[in-house]
Amino acid sequence: MTSSVDFEPILAELEANKELGEKLREQVKELEKSYRVAAKLLNKSHSTPSSEIQNLVQQVASSFGETRQVIRQLIELVPENEYYKWNDTWSMTIQRIVFSIAYTYYLGTGRLITKEQVADVLAVPQSENHRFKLATEEYLHALVSLVNELSRLAVNSVTLGDFGTPVRLSAFVKDLHTGFQMLNLKNDSLRKRFDSIKYDVKKIEEVVYDISLRGLELKLMM
Repeated sequence: MTSSVDFEPILAELEANKELGEKLREQVKELEKSYRVAAKLLNKSHSTPSSEIQNLVQQVASSFGETRQVIRQLIELVPENEYYKWNDTWSMTIQRIVFSIAYTYYLGTGRLITKEQVADVLAVPQSENHRFKLATEEYLHALVSLVNELSRLAVNSVTLGDFGTPVRLSAFVKDLHTGFQMLNLKNDSLRKRFDSIKYDVKKIEEVVYDISLRGLELKLMM
């Protein structure tokens, strides 16, 4: 007697999804490698004099070329209209990469990079949104990481004898914190991470206060 139940198409679909998932994870590993190159360079910002920061920024910016290439290859793997099915595979890695871009941009300009500018750096075309795009949540997570890193930079700048940078960082981070407060964030991981920003703001304020207390702000005018 022939069975009326045929699971062969479902089995084939599951196998195809498994194979695609493995390919995407391998590509994400390549993305991680490109991030580590940028992260290694950016870590030098904590021991690099401000007069040499632009050279470091150029080195990091050059490393994003490899990131763009890997993302292009990743996009080609994702089937049409399946972004939401697979984006969890690379979301955390993209958050780290966006952080590295935002930090590099800040070091180079002293300003906040927009979500659209990040997408331009990553060379993500609007026409591929059904396969890959920069999610707002990924961008915001990256900005929280940026604040975390800037609080560390404030402390290390003083160690290098740079007393102007912490003052500039304090103003920037306060503005960014105010911007976050305007958002109606849900009670999820992003909200919890945002709540931690206030400790970074306070940390930088303490550095600036210590500078002021010691009269080091006079050096800002020199």
